Amino acid sequence: MVRPVLTALLVLLALPGQSRAADPVAAFAHWATGQGADGGAIAVLREGAPMASQDATTARDLASNSKAITALCVLTLVDEGRLDWDMTIAQALDRDAPDATLAQLVTHSAGIAPDGTQLRMRLWLNEETPRHGHVTDIVLDRRKQRGTVGTFQYNNENYALLGAIIAHSTGQPYEAACTARVLEPAGVSGALSPRFAAFGGWGGWRMSMEDHARLLWHWFGPQGRVGADPLALPVAARADGSWYGLGMGYRDTDAGMQMSHAGALSFLLGPKTGAYAVVFPDGVTVATAYDEPVASVSAFRALDQALSEALSSR
Repeated sequence: MVRPVLTALLVLLALPGQSRAADPVAAFAHWATGQGADGGAIAVLREGAPMASQDATTARDLASNSKAITALCVLTLVDEGRLDWDMTIAQALDRDAPDATLAQLVTHSAGIAPDGTQLRMRLWLNEETPRHGHVTDIVLDRRKQRGTVGTFQYNNENYALLGAIIAHSTGQPYEAACTARVLEPAGVSGALSPRFAAFGGWGGWRMSMEDHARLLWHWFGPQGRVGADPLALPVAARADGSWYGLGMGYRDTDAGMQMSHAGALSFLLGPKTGAYAVVFPDGVTVATAYDEPVASVSAFRALDQALSEALSSR
C-alpha cells in the first residue's frame, strides 16, 4: 500500500553547550548527509540579519512548517475583528460542525480525529488548488470524532478547517488572503508548491529558507507579534511540559522561550522532502530544508545539539 507520511516533529533546540563546531552550515550539512539527504538548504539570522546560509535563495517545500503561515493568518483575522479565538467552527463556517473553537483548532486540541488526510494525500499530488473544502466535508460528515476536546492530538484536518475558515471569512482564496496578511508584512515572498498545493494550510507552502527565516523572525522573534508573549495567545499543553501554539511548538528554557517545528512528506515512488525551523530565545533563527523525510526524534536531537554547539561559538 502506498502511504504518505506528513509528520510534524516538535523538536526544540538544547541549550548551547561546549562548542565543538564553529559553523552552523557545516554542522547542518554533516547532519543532512548522515540522514541520506542529497542536498539541503539553511539560513541563519541573528537579530534579523543574515549570519550564515547555504542555497538559501532556492524555493523549498515547507511541508508541515506551512502550518505557522495558516495560524498567523488566523491571528491577523482575529486582530482585524473578523474572527475570534472563542468562535466555534460552526459559527466560523456557518454550518453544523463539531463543538470546538478556533483556538482549539489552531492548537490541535479540537478533538478531531482520525486524520483523514494521511491515506488521501498521494491522490492529490500536483493539484493546483487546496483541498480545504474537501477535507472539511470529510470532517463534518464524520459521525463521531475520536479525539478529546482540550487534549493535544496532532491532525492535519485542524489546519484544513482553518484554511476553509480563512477563505470563508475573507471572501478571498486562501493563498491570497495569507500572502497579504502574513508574508507581505514580513517582507518575504512565497507561494503554494506546484507539487503540494492541495495540502495548502497544513503542508502546501514553498519559499526560500532565507525568506522562511525572515518570516519566522518577523512574527516569532522577541519583538514579533507572537514572540513578544507567545503564551498570551492560544496554546495547548503537551505531555512533555511543552506547548503547541500558533503552528509552532514552544518550550520554556532557562534562557527563555524556544519555538520550533519540523515536518516531512514522503510518498512511495514519489516526492520526498523535509523541513526544520527554530527560533532561539535570543531571536537567532534557523530555517532548513532537505530532500529526505526525516521523522526520527533522535535524528532531530542530534541536529539540535550540532546547531546549538555551532551557534554558541559565534
